[in-house]
Amino acid sequence: MKKIIFLLSLFFTTKNEAQGLITQQEQQIWLGYLTETKFNQHWSWWNDAHWVPGSFGIVRTGITKAWNKPKIKTTVGYAFLMIYPPNGLTTYRPEHRPWGQTTLSHGSKPWSYFHRLRYEGRFRRTIIDDYLQNEFNFNFRLRYLFQARYFLNQEPDATYKWFLMASDEVLVNIGKEIKDGIRLDQNRISIGAGVQFKNTTIQLAYMNQLIESNTTFNFRMNHNLQLLVFQNFDW
Repeated sequence: MKKIIFLLSLFFTTKNEAQGLITQQEQQIWLGYLTETKFNQHWSWWNDAHWVPGSFGIVRTGITKAWNKPKIKTTVGYAFLMIYPPNGLTTYRPEHRPWGQTTLSHGSKPWSYFHRLRYEGRFRRTIIDDYLQNEFNFNFRLRYLFQARYFLNQEPDATYKWFLMASDEVLVNIGKEIKDGIRLDQNRISIGAGVQFKNTTIQLAYMNQLIESNTTFNFRMNHNLQLLVFQNFDW
């Protein structure tokens, strides 16, 4: 429980420090569906899709190699993102993302921990005067996520397990087209609960999404109600 309290304190500290620089706040719904289809004990197929109405939609796929001891997995793949236009404009911005990640899972009952380091190459179509151009801006982004889950029931024969969760993810943009070459993109702090079945996990959380401006030291803050569904399949 101390770990969740720590993440809660981090959330309030981050929010208070940025409060005077926040120029816009929004309330959003975030829906996500994530799957892993296992071919064998070493290889699997990753797919996920997310939709935030009025903000973006993304589909992502990849091939995963499991290293097993410890519980480490590496995935490489491709994602396609569509960003909604700002108010008053009509053109959606497409983005192509080659990506890769390595994850680590570990824990000691009733706790489980999850770490994820992800790379994303961001090829974003240029828009001028609300028209798509035949050229792209490019930068890459690094993301680190830490998540802790506390399981409320531990019976070995239970058909489902309830849990509390807290997580923090830091996203950093890097590249020649980024101001100063490297810049904080976002910080995402989530607090929620869920239920885990044999092959399905359902998670409902509040996500505080702090987004830094590309050129100034100002922030936007999104308050997201996030529903995620995870499913595992065997080929």
